[in-house]
Amino acid sequence: MTNEKIIEVEVTTDDLEKMKAEGISEKDLPEPGIKRYRPAHHIVKDKDKITLLIDSEVLEHFEKRAEKENAAPCQVQINEELRRIMERERTEESGAKEKLAA
Repeated sequence: MTNEKIIEVEVTTDDLEKMKAEGISEKDLPEPGIKRYRPAHHIVKDKDKITLLIDSEVLEHFEKRAEKENAAPCQVQINEELRRIMERERTEESGAKEKLAA
């Protein structure tokens, strides 16, 4: 038995109605009832909360990908794709600098 703290959160039908009113889709809503969570053992760092306008077609594409079984959530997939682009560009820039130095 561990000494780990468990966090309990009750999700009521009123909570669900508020979430719907805020625009959260039905598929992303939790089931009503008491949820038990263990605290995260690490804190996610280097993340910034922003507002970003995305073309509807792009968002729909990632939402469809996220609907597949065992798929990562839409936001995670978008972030992963942006990271791939960033890392590819860094590699290309690094290679160009090495050619110039040679």
